[in-house]
Parts: sequence; structure tokens; C-alpha cells
Amino acid sequence: MLIIFSWMLELSQFNQFMLDYLDPEIKLVEDVGRHILSAGGKRLRPLLMMEVCRVLGGDVERVIPLAVGIEYIHMASLLHDDVVDGAHTRRGRPSANVLFGNQAVVLGGDYFYAKALWLYANYGNLQAVEMVSRAVMHMSQSQLLELLSLGKLISEEEYFKIIDGKTGALFGASMGVGALMAESPLAEEFYQMGLKVGRAFQLIDDALDYSSSEERLGKPVGNDLREGKCTYPLLSVLDHLDKQWVLERFGRGNTEELREKVVLLGGVENTKRRAEEEIAPVLEFVGKFENSQALLQLIKGIVNRDH
Repeated sequence: MLIIFSWMLELSQFNQFMLDYLDPEIKLVEDVGRHILSAGGKRLRPLLMMEVCRVLGGDVERVIPLAVGIEYIHMASLLHDDVVDGAHTRRGRPSANVLFGNQAVVLGGDYFYAKALWLYANYGNLQAVEMVSRAVMHMSQSQLLELLSLGKLISEEEYFKIIDGKTGALFGASMGVGALMAESPLAEEFYQMGLKVGRAFQLIDDALDYSSSEERLGKPVGNDLREGKCTYPLLSVLDHLDKQWVLERFGRGNTEELREKVVLLGGVENTKRRAEEEIAPVLEFVGKFENSQALLQLIKGIVNRDH
């Protein structure tokens, strides 16, 4: 059975576009790219971009290079994240930094960022370049904020500032550029809706880190607690826990007792409920457009996923 990616494009075709546009002169860059591409992925950001463009009556074929570019940015961020986090696995396989080394992966990620901007300069317009550049700036700064917050019990406001940048901004750019390429005057509104979609996506990711399994996620569960990341499941039940007791376990080798306590107190359910609250105004906004059923299903799937 064929997997329809968007409009009349199959996922395998889109992945081939990603390899074709990459076109590096150095084989090592291609090797890194093939490795992270072959690990799979939902391609949610390019799919959102193309679906928004389609719903607004734009030319979906015109937006394909920009959809490729947005996924290059996402892939670059994953490559750099694995180096920063010292990760060993990504989607159930050895991470690129384990196979190719930190130096090659950082430089390979730089190439992905540069190629994305090249695609936007050649196939987009100045507004699209500005929107994507803004998203990358937010991503970089928020990842630094997250780094500075490791091992600390942060506030809910700080948590959302981090995830709005590291995850929400690129979802915002995906939907915003889709609207721009359809020549819609609502591009900024779609950007803001994308931010909320990104919030919901990250909230579910954070919930799954507490409640899923390594087999389903393709990476070890409980990573956030071991790395000292204070995410929404813990934040939502923190008032019911002794903070000193939490800090004695937070960011340490054995965090299983803390993870189980957060789950028992309802942290996972709280997080999923907050994700649904974030997505509700997006569904209302998108539902006003004709032929938006596929886009609505895509957005709902972001909240209802189990991996």
C-alpha cells in the first residue's frame, strides 16, 4: 500500500527529493544525510507546509523545495542535538555522531542549514527567508536556554519559552511559509497557529518520554529526567512533591523512582490534556477553510500519536 505524503506525492518520492537537493561535493556529507534519512521520520513539518499551501489554493509543486529545506533544518537540529546531548541512538539506530564522530556531524549539520537557506533564496522569496531565519534564531537561543536550565526546576513560563523556540518556531515557519507561497495575507496567523502545533507536539513528546517504551520511541525513555530536563509532566505535579526529594534524584543516574511518581500523580495525563488545549484553537482556525479535512487530520494526529 502506498503512503500518500501530501497531495499526490509519496513519502518515498519526497525522501528522494531530499537526497537529490542535498547534492554535496563531499561524500561524507551525503553519508551523514543518508543515515539520518534512512532512519525514517514523520516529515510533519514539510507535510504541514504543503497542506497549508494546498488548502489556500497555492501551487504545491512550487513549495516542494521549500518543504525539503524545512526538513533539512529539522535534520540539522537533530544532528547538533545528538552531539550536545552525547546521544547514542536515534530512532532505534546508532546516532550519526556515534558512527561519524562529533566533528563530522556538526559540520554536516552546518551544510544542511546552508543548503536550506540556499533553497529558500532560490525557490522562495524574501518573506520566506525572513520567516525561516527567524525560526532558526529562536531555535538556537531556546536550545541554549534549555542547556542553561539543566538540573534546575524551572517555571512553567520558562518551559514554554524553551519549547516555543526549540520546537514551535519551526512548526510555525512550516505553516507560515505554506501560506506565503499560496500568496495568502494570513501568513503570520498561520505562523502563530504553527507555534501552537509545535507546542502540542513537544508536550506529547515530553509525555511519551515518561510513559512509552524504547521499542516504540526508538530511543531510551526517561532521558529528560536523566539529563536534568524539567518538562511539563514533572512541572504539572511539582506542587505535590517535596522539591528537595526531587532534586536529589533529578539529573542523576537512577531516576526511575521519580519517573514512576510523576506518572502516578497524573503528570502524563496533565500533559496530554494541555496539548489538547493548545491544539483546540488551531483546529477551529483551520476548520474554517474549505478542503481542510486532511490538514485537520494531520494536526489531530500530532496530539493522538503514541511515538
